[in-house]
Amino acid sequence: MKVKTILSRIYYIIVAVCVLLHVVILSLSFFDNNQQEKYCRSIIPDREYQTDEDNRRFVFSAQKIKDGGDCLRFYTAHMEVSVYADDTLIYHVGQQQAMPKVSPGVVWNYVEIPSGAEQIQVMIRAVYPEVRQKQIDFSIGEYSQMYSGMLYQSMPVSFICLLEILLGFAMVLWWLIARTRMKMKQTMLYFGIFSFMTGIWALNQTDAALLILFPVRVESVFVSAIALILMVPFFMWFTKGFFDIEDKWGSDIICTLAYLNLAVQLILQLAGIRGFRQMYTVTHVLLGITLLYTIVMLISEYRKTKVHRHLWVVVVGGFILLGTLVADLLHFYYGSFQTSIYDIYGVFIYIIIFAVEVCRQVAEQVDAGQKLQLYEELATKDMLTKLYNRNAYDEWIKVNRQPKKAKIVVFDLNNLKQCNDTMGHAAGDAYIQNAAGIILHVFGNCGNCYRIGGDEFCVVIYGNDPSDMEELFRQMKQEQDEFNSKNAIPQIQIAYGYAEFDPETDRDIEDTRSRADDKMYQKKREIKADTNENKRTE
Repeated sequence: MKVKTILSRIYYIIVAVCVLLHVVILSLSFFDNNQQEKYCRSIIPDREYQTDEDNRRFVFSAQKIKDGGDCLRFYTAHMEVSVYADDTLIYHVGQQQAMPKVSPGVVWNYVEIPSGAEQIQVMIRAVYPEVRQKQIDFSIGEYSQMYSGMLYQSMPVSFICLLEILLGFAMVLWWLIARTRMKMKQTMLYFGIFSFMTGIWALNQTDAALLILFPVRVESVFVSAIALILMVPFFMWFTKGFFDIEDKWGSDIICTLAYLNLAVQLILQLAGIRGFRQMYTVTHVLLGITLLYTIVMLISEYRKTKVHRHLWVVVVGGFILLGTLVADLLHFYYGSFQTSIYDIYGVFIYIIIFAVEVCRQVAEQVDAGQKLQLYEELATKDMLTKLYNRNAYDEWIKVNRQPKKAKIVVFDLNNLKQCNDTMGHAAGDAYIQNAAGIILHVFGNCGNCYRIGGDEFCVVIYGNDPSDMEELFRQMKQEQDEFNSKNAIPQIQIAYGYAEFDPETDRDIEDTRSRADDKMYQKKREIKADTNENKRTE
């Protein structure tokens, strides 16, 4: 079964399981959301004061809150919050002095009302001017029911964000493992990082994150802002690689602006001059420029080629991202200063669509890589013996004419012509294969083994190899005798010789091989003389 088919089936199984789990979670969330409305209702402050342009104060009767439950809940965006029961501070959300100008972000505040309290005062200070007039809506109910209800309600979108993170992590890990063996492009790497960054950013916008990560909310805002900025260059690199866009300067400028934006925002944030929230507009503009630039380049590429196999992906993905970006900006600036769940779903659909296409592209790369590997093997391997062939040997010689340290061992098979003439070429092929197997077994760990002619072989031992050559020849002779003792036909006789490159006497490595040939022919004569002597003795 082809790699492409296997990947497609695995992917569709994963998608089906994810959809099923999401439907189940969404159903449970919808049920719990309907249930929690019974335990949560709105409440209007008894009095409201605008202390100054940044500070507001809301006053409640504690008894009025207790009549509806034991908890006061309200949502704040980039505001410091202090809640007093009479004159006692019972709840506080503020900035960290270690990280100036870092907004507490968006927070769902759950304030449990202590028994015996008569008056509850909520003090709110806007961290940024943009949120000074943001309306605050209060509700009351039982703490556990409101808290668990909101968690259940946010589970589907949180699940989507976690899928984006896991999908991105899996793609990066897959690329790191398979990039060398499969000769994969970096498209999957960039898309995996983009998906991971998107998941991190989106997860920080969910109600579940607002509730669970409340103690580290400032750090969460920090990570979320950085992830949003880094989405730009990885999206650009992925799009260029996936669609084979031949542009350079435009994409490089946008990526440079993204990194410059990150550096400037970090400096201003750490210096306490401006917070990330105050510079979101720059990031949003950069995101818009990136998306529009990508669409323009894709249209330009389509006009050049007239036919584009990813056209439907361009159209659908472009509309989804453009609609998501517009909706997100409207919801962010005119709504709650938080990403809408519909925007998160839109980005997730985009990622799923392109994940399918990326997997297909990778499968095609794998198939092409396997074919290329086969062609390379055919070009460099001898099909009969599976050793390297003469082409591979000549390529090595071109690069290593005068190696500093190298030994050449040459081999020749005695009586191959006689074997072919008397027993047939099938027996001759068996002779060559069996002899090559012995040579590879003995010398394969020392260097590269080549078949450079019909019955000629050589081994190149490159570098400071400590092998004892006489011990290797003794081992080869032993394996040859063991093979012949099994009444194998034809009998194997391997003549050999070797020489080490000497820069004082050898012009190049071919001179070294000539010296090894001389020794090999001398050994060949000795073997024939011993064979004739044994025949006379018999």
